[in-house]
Order: sequence, then C-alpha cells, then structure tokens
Amino acid sequence: MRIKNIIKKAVLATTAFALVSTAAPLTGQAHAAGSNNLNAYAMVQNIFDQVGLANPLTGKGSSAQQQDQTEQPAQPQQTAQQQEQQPAQQPQQTTQQPQQEQQQPAQNTQDENTSDFGDRIIATGEKYLGTPYKFGSSSKTTKTFDCSSFTQRVFAENGVKLPRTAEPQSKVGVEVPRSELQKGDLVFFKLKGKEHLGIEHVGIYAGNGKILHTYGPGGVRYDDMSKRWLDWGFVKATRVRP
Repeated sequence: MRIKNIIKKAVLATTAFALVSTAAPLTGQAHAAGSNNLNAYAMVQNIFDQVGLANPLTGKGSSAQQQDQTEQPAQPQQTAQQQEQQPAQQPQQTTQQPQQEQQQPAQNTQDENTSDFGDRIIATGEKYLGTPYKFGSSSKTTKTFDCSSFTQRVFAENGVKLPRTAEPQSKVGVEVPRSELQKGDLVFFKLKGKEHLGIEHVGIYAGNGKILHTYGPGGVRYDDMSKRWLDWGFVKATRVRP
C-alpha cells in the first residue's frame, strides 16, 4: 500500500507541475480568463494539497502546512503569562523581614525596664538625703542609717529583699563590670585599715560616675566614685532586679 501511495503522489505531482506550466501564462490575464481560469487554479491547488507540496503559482503551501503556521503564534501568549506570574512571587520574600525586626523591640523593652527600675531606686534613695549616719543602725528605723541598712531599706521599698550587711548583699544578683554600671546597681568597697575584712561598704550607683550612699559625717549623700578612697576601694558591682 505504501508503494502505491508513493506512485500515486508522484503521478499527481507530475500532473500538477504539467498543469502549472500550462496555466502559468494565464496569470497575467486573470481578469480576462473568467470563471474557467478560477476553476483551473482550484483544481491545481487541490492536486498540490493532496501531494502536500507548495503551489508555485500562488506561493501557498498545502492546507496542512497553513494550519501548522497559524498555530505557531499561540506560543508567545504563554511566555507573557509566565512574565505576569513572576512579579507576583517577589513581594512574598519581603514578608520575612518584619519578623526579624520584631525581635529588636523585645530587647529594647528589657533595657527600658532595667532603666526604669534604676530610676525608681535612685528616687527612693533621694527621699533620705541628709539622714544621719549611725554604724549598726537598726533596719527598722529610717531616722538613721549605716551603709547596708540604707541599701536594704531602698531596695525593700521597691520589692527586693536584701540581707542586712554588705558582704552578704554582694552575693545577690548578677556581677557586672565597672565599665558597664547602670543606675540602681549595687557597688561594693573595701576600707583602708580593714582590707583583711574584705567588703565593708556598699552604695548605689546613681549614673554619671556618682554613688548614692551613707558614711560618716553628712549621712546620706552623693559622692563621685573618682574620690581616692572609693576609687581605691572598689571591689565589685552587682545588678539586682525584682
């Protein structure tokens, strides 16, 4: 069957080309030829369609070839749709950034709470400015203080319970370097002539290199930590929070 089809197409092709050679002179006289010429051209085009070859008179391919050509322009529409989908995916990546930024306010809130507590401690201590110093003063009175009964009273009024004397107080809270002191931190000192006793004095860091404490004449007051006896005697600092 395949050989017969090949022979059939060959015969049709030969006939078609013969008709083309006969009909070609008529192309310049299309208006004069009338309906007969139109029928001849239609018959020739039909033969070329069956064989699957292009018609040399019209330059047109077979109907199957024309269908293939008309289907090709549909492809660019798919690429346009793909381009429209790509921008829609990009904004989704930016939604992850705010989640990382949300972690920063939590740290800022913690710092603000620490600062607020320190301010409250200093404000409480300032109520007792000028209160006389008395070594071994009772923790039940506010008419006199020694250094550790003063710090114990101030922190108690802000919800923190401290031991009565300086040495045990130094073991409460978290130790912090002198370079990182904040308001409300406890600062501990040794005293000249009593170095062998270890920590013998405590005060409250008030910011800007100052300490709020009580010792000797003047009672509760501010002093610069740069004073010789305080600078020399500094031992450690702790941060105590509720």
